[in-house]
Amino acid sequence: MLRVAVDTGTQHNQISAGCLRRLGLGKRVPQAPGGDLAPESTSQVEQVELELGQETVACSAQVVDVDSPEFCLGLQTLLSLKCCIDLDRGVLRLKAPFSELPFLPLYQEPGQ
Repeated sequence: MLRVAVDTGTQHNQISAGCLRRLGLGKRVPQAPGGDLAPESTSQVEQVELELGQETVACSAQVVDVDSPEFCLGLQTLLSLKCCIDLDRGVLRLKAPFSELPFLPLYQEPGQ
């Protein structure tokens, strides 16, 4: 399980390099000598499968050299899924037949 951020300020989905390795997606990420992403590298993972509620969605994600958030849904995916961010109810609502996904409190760890 991942804690996923929703970011309408970024066009594309983003996945952290650490999360990519932890999930064993097999994508080689260009590394600098210190273990960080190589400067000026733009790596992308294609066909990442996300379970959103009870549905599986395939999307791509840019690999970023940050630890948190592990995965960020960008505007492109939010628009393609016709998402509605309902701040009153604290949910991310996806176009039917998808379910509503509740926001996690900032202090709650995944799996709790």
